[in-house]
Amino acid sequence: MVVESLTEVIAPEGVQARLLATRAFDITLPHAEKTDGRLVPITHPAESKVDFGAEIYGIDLNKLTDADFKFVSDAVHKYKVLIFKEQPEMLKPENQYLLTANFDPEETTGGFAHGADPFLTSYNGVNIYGIQSRPAIPVQPQVHILGRGEVPEGHYQFPPGFKIKGIDHHEFHLPPHISKEERDQGASRFYQWHWDGALYNIPPPRVGCLLAVRTPKGPDVTVRWDDDTGTEMKIPPGATAYVAGSRALQLLDDETRQLAYHSRIEYAPHAFKWMSTAHSTRLGHTLETEGLELPRSKLPPIDESKICIYPMVWTNPKTGEKSLQVHGQGAAKLYLKSSPDGEETIIDDLKQVRDFMHKYVARLKCGSCLPGS
Repeated sequence: MVVESLTEVIAPEGVQARLLATRAFDITLPHAEKTDGRLVPITHPAESKVDFGAEIYGIDLNKLTDADFKFVSDAVHKYKVLIFKEQPEMLKPENQYLLTANFDPEETTGGFAHGADPFLTSYNGVNIYGIQSRPAIPVQPQVHILGRGEVPEGHYQFPPGFKIKGIDHHEFHLPPHISKEERDQGASRFYQWHWDGALYNIPPPRVGCLLAVRTPKGPDVTVRWDDDTGTEMKIPPGATAYVAGSRALQLLDDETRQLAYHSRIEYAPHAFKWMSTAHSTRLGHTLETEGLELPRSKLPPIDESKICIYPMVWTNPKTGEKSLQVHGQGAAKLYLKSSPDGEETIIDDLKQVRDFMHKYVARLKCGSCLPGS
């Protein structure tokens, strides 16, 4: 997830200024009586608090069947993070979308977490949408490219020499930043703790799917919390760390957990545009309260009925397991209750909202994270 750019390219005359990708084809999967899928749970050190993650073998995601999908769906609801191994060839964008779309068959816009993308550039008569740090693939605009540097030649209709602008904590986090000398020695930070979702208008997708096309090489980097606790975590360069919301909920004390069970969070409309002028905390879990968020007068039009209010706890529809569901940076208002019949307290002071969110997210330490790459 990257913070939305404030500057957008002006679309040429006659070219659509923003693209909301729509579902243009049937997502029905071919039928099969059985799957060849095999699941191997990821083993963790005895001292680790991580209790999730599995590897999947025997399923070609470019030839996914309904039996394969049932196997995958059951597995992801139980193990939370799946790593697909031994793929015969690179997963095509159309099939990556097909996989994720089958988890949301009733979703009709096709926009998923990103909503409408602005015009970016044109090449050989093909219009490309997105932002420089997250361009959409023209053949399947629900799929975006993340990374840094030049894309391979002929890569899905992108022009020669097209470069992805990598995200950098210098542009978003509160100073002081990690110095170049420290970064050269392997120091790093998490850019943003989040779950995928527009946080306005569009419901969040049930699953996300990352495809590692090309990953950085080199020794592990040291991710620093930089929150005065000294917490650090070793991960491969370019990796993403996952936290299971179920485990996060278990790690809370009983009083804090009970409050989460019965409370809701209202998220800012156009949240990523709203926060684009603000600073993140150095941990990347909330925003600093400096009054730098964009006022409503400078945001796109707001439909009050499309503002998102989500419970702090999500219930797994297949297992019944409960998970913490919070996005610390997009939160704008709290509706707090300590019991089903308790009195509701509403908090809309941003400093108080963020202090509250800090209690839930900052206590997550490296022992409860699963590094993925």
